Amino acid sequence: MRFSLNNCITNKQNQFMEHQEVLELLKKQLYGTIKHPEFIRLKQLFNMLEDAVLEQCLYDVWQDYSIHKRNKVSFERVKKDIKRILQPKKQKVVPFTYYLQRIAAVVLLPLMVGFGIYYFTKRSTINELADNRYSIETLSGERSRLVLPDGTRVMINSNSSFTYSAAFGKKNREVNLLGEAYFEVTHNSEMPFIVKSRDIITKVLGTKFNLYAYPDEKYFEASLINGSVEVRDYKNPPNKKVLVPNEKVRYDYASQRFEKSKTDLRTETAWTRGELYFQSESLSSILLKLERFYGVSITTDGNLPEEILTASFRETDINDIMRNLSIHYSFRYNKKGDSIYLRFN
Repeated sequence: MRFSLNNCITNKQNQFMEHQEVLELLKKQLYGTIKHPEFIRLKQLFNMLEDAVLEQCLYDVWQDYSIHKRNKVSFERVKKDIKRILQPKKQKVVPFTYYLQRIAAVVLLPLMVGFGIYYFTKRSTINELADNRYSIETLSGERSRLVLPDGTRVMINSNSSFTYSAAFGKKNREVNLLGEAYFEVTHNSEMPFIVKSRDIITKVLGTKFNLYAYPDEKYFEASLINGSVEVRDYKNPPNKKVLVPNEKVRYDYASQRFEKSKTDLRTETAWTRGELYFQSESLSSILLKLERFYGVSITTDGNLPEEILTASFRETDINDIMRNLSIHYSFRYNKKGDSIYLRFN
């Protein structure tokens, strides 16, 4: 009995010490004084500590943070953002610690607006410390939200990479995107917001828009909700298009040509609402989007039908979608874990 009690006391003492250490390191991170070895230690603690301890540490640092530096962002709003990502409707609830590791910007970036943030990710390297660039990478089935130092909100789709400089908002507002993201850009007429993605540069002052810029696709696409956007080929600057609301432009990498058209934006922004919307798409395109959206791997046997499909799904289990597709395209399928096998007759 004495042995158990001593163990209990020791565990509580260790938790208290780790709690205090996290608090001190978070404060240093917040005020930009953290050193490289301390950052590594902070990353280790985020991987080790229990969810409740981490949340309490964040709240304690938030409370200690001077009022005038956080008057635009409330801790409750930060917690609301966390809850929206951690507990989306009809989706598997992912442990809090995992999201602290994968998308710590949701928690810490609103606290540290103007100070920058290092990301606590298992899969990302820590070389951001050396070149002062911050990065978020999402895997298949993951979506992430963050707030940039200027207040711009970004929602990043699965299989995407988003990076920006520690100097963001000081000399420029430039970011890099490989994948898909939805932007709500804070207006600044003196400093345009610029997104670089493969062959295209997108330039705005303040607006809402969606960019589809996966490196393995044959095209780039920009869709405008409001404001105005200029997209141009950085290898050939005169080759550019300016969008007005409810317009989209598609750039074909092979032909290096822009094609502009009207849109109601349902298809382009469906993913931000947890929806899948296919408009006159081939089965191969649909399967690729399913892999990204649900984080699965789909293998096919036989020739894929050439028939195109228009359909929409909202917060639907992938088994329901596969059943609907199997009826429409006449195939059999088998799902085991995150792998799906399709066989065509």
